[in-house]
Amino acid sequence: MNEKKLAYLLIAFFILAIFYFIPTPDRLSYHGKMMLGILVFAAFLFISEALPLGMAGLLVMAIPPILGIFPPQEVFGFFGNEAVFFLIGAFILAAGVQKSGMHRRIASHMLRIFGKSSKLYILGILVLASSMSFIISEHAVVALLLPIIGASLITVEKGSNMGKAGMISLTYGATAGSVATLMGGARNPYTVAYLAENYGIHLSFLDWSIMALPVTLIMLPTLWLIITIVHRPERFAPPKIKSEGKMSRQEMVVLGIILFTLTILLIVRSWGIAVAVIIGAVLLFVFDILSWKDIERSMPWGIILLYGGAMTLGKGLQITGASQWLSSSIIGVIGENPYLILLILLIITVLMTEIMSHAAAVSLMLPIGAGIASVSGMSVLVISMAIALAGGFGYTLLIGTPGNIMTYSTGYFKQKDMMKTGVLADLVGIVAVFIMAVWLWPLMGVV
Repeated sequence: MNEKKLAYLLIAFFILAIFYFIPTPDRLSYHGKMMLGILVFAAFLFISEALPLGMAGLLVMAIPPILGIFPPQEVFGFFGNEAVFFLIGAFILAAGVQKSGMHRRIASHMLRIFGKSSKLYILGILVLASSMSFIISEHAVVALLLPIIGASLITVEKGSNMGKAGMISLTYGATAGSVATLMGGARNPYTVAYLAENYGIHLSFLDWSIMALPVTLIMLPTLWLIITIVHRPERFAPPKIKSEGKMSRQEMVVLGIILFTLTILLIVRSWGIAVAVIIGAVLLFVFDILSWKDIERSMPWGIILLYGGAMTLGKGLQITGASQWLSSSIIGVIGENPYLILLILLIITVLMTEIMSHAAAVSLMLPIGAGIASVSGMSVLVISMAIALAGGFGYTLLIGTPGNIMTYSTGYFKQKDMMKTGVLADLVGIVAVFIMAVWLWPLMGVV
């Protein structure tokens, strides 16, 4: 560990020590006070990245027993929930798509359809990336499509508007699509698990998509307009994309397994969200699509371990009453206007997604938002879903998503180019989620 990261780690523990020694506030127990300390401790670790996120998640799980807040069995029991296994199954399914090469066929087909003009091509990249992120995590989508999109832009000069628009649209499309289904990002099943564990609210795969898909449908044309207006692409004739030929056996098997898995998720609600993806994951091995070595290479264990820390944080804040105490204190400052509360929560969440992992941002904000909802009488489901969707943004800064970093590494655009489009995109996203929460969801009758 270098000196800078060691200093950050020491500061994090110093923060925890401050909470240990300060007097316990009125109406808050020692356990609640220390869970608030762990919340600030975790936020600092997530932002500074003094430790890898997975190790930070493990550390957050280890501290409550040390401080006497929960016994070890209870803390580590928080990790064993349905959403963890849904994530594992979803990552295995994504590995199957990558191994079969099905993503290349989808990409080449869609890019041929949209290759008639530069603006239409940008739209095609947005649609392609967003649709793939319905079933694969957003950073994996960018990793899979980056060489394909890069090859299609091979004749485009770096620094040109077309290059900027093309690469920015790739990461924006993946980000916009990642909120639409539970398979798009770790924060989505985490939100479902949090609501089920703490409030007895059970959302199915279909329930989530009904509430979240409209945000993607709003964002895609909006992002297209923002990108093509701010970075007006020059005339562009994409190179002819080689046909992928007939579907291979592997592609057909993977496509069948994906469709079968989605069918179970949509129809057999009693099985829950994890059983279907685990069955799909097992079938990939039954049909010899994957080996365990493939999983060892592709499984992002850090995200799963981060998830364990997030569950500990959220459950601990709720059980000890810390989230309710914090929420009452916040309401005492900003008042009880539900629209203002919601707007402030959305703005804070989006700002946090720009400087840390989306899953980390949502795990920090969800207990606060849900606590405010329960104290103020607002819908816990509305507040939690709004935070989860806002936590899927991160259009402005390079560190906002791994996809931003990956596309930036191609040299086609600079940070200032992304900021020009990102600020507008984040603002539109906040407005879109706000409108969904206060108008469309109640009109749809889903809350």
